[in-house]
Amino acid sequence: MTTSKDKTSKISPIVAGTTISTTTTKDEKTTSAPKAATAQHTKATDDIWQKRVGAAHKMWSKLSESELKKSAGEPAKLAELVQTRYSISRTEADKQVKNFIGNRS
Repeated sequence: MTTSKDKTSKISPIVAGTTISTTTTKDEKTTSAPKAATAQHTKATDDIWQKRVGAAHKMWSKLSESELKKSAGEPAKLAELVQTRYSISRTEADKQVKNFIGNRS
């Protein structure tokens, strides 16, 4: 029998606001989302980002569309690109990215 001491819960972020919980015991390996669901989710996320690349390029014209596509819409990667190209603080870059992501139109 497994006790609550033997279990640990892990939460991994997939997309902002979405999480998948997995549980392991001492004798089990970590489980993950089914591959098909993950692939579909990734494709959906990629499709959404591909549609937003043009808007991101308008906002940060110093970034090429290729760079924006490579960032895959991940806030940390996007903020790093913005910080580097525009020579601004990471805090300011994070703020700009957060505002951009929050204004999904």
